[in-house]
Amino acid sequence: MSEEQKQSDEAVKTEKAGFLKKAATFAESIASRGLNNKKSDKPEKELRSLSCHGDPDRKLPPCSERMNSEKFPGSFYCGACGCGDKEMTQLITRKLESGEDSYCKLDFPRVHCPLTMPGFTNYKQSEPGVSENPRKQFIELTFSVDYVKQNSK
Repeated sequence: MSEEQKQSDEAVKTEKAGFLKKAATFAESIASRGLNNKKSDKPEKELRSLSCHGDPDRKLPPCSERMNSEKFPGSFYCGACGCGDKEMTQLITRKLESGEDSYCKLDFPRVHCPLTMPGFTNYKQSEPGVSENPRKQFIELTFSVDYVKQNSK
């Protein structure tokens, strides 16, 4: 990732959430999962994945806040949200020892992103003419703002 890309992601970081805000958004995510392990819709998860992991075919780099997991090799977690490297915070679906797929952070029907990226519950549209995250603008231009808004719940 280029230094310019890292700076552009960092420039749009929202204020670090305090303990109560983190607890509230975590509770919202857990509640949205429900008792039956509900998952986000496919378009939402695809936008979230693009926001976090980028897409080499589209020349979109991963988010500068995406961290390699030390506890789950080959997986990633968000370094900006403050949740840390835990089972529920992994940004990819992994195969469990049981052979089942894990429930990853991007599966929650409602989940927040510190950069307010597409696909996430707290998505905020880019403002024209304002210095903004170029990765967010790329996704909005690729899919259209209306599509992104519709699939960011």
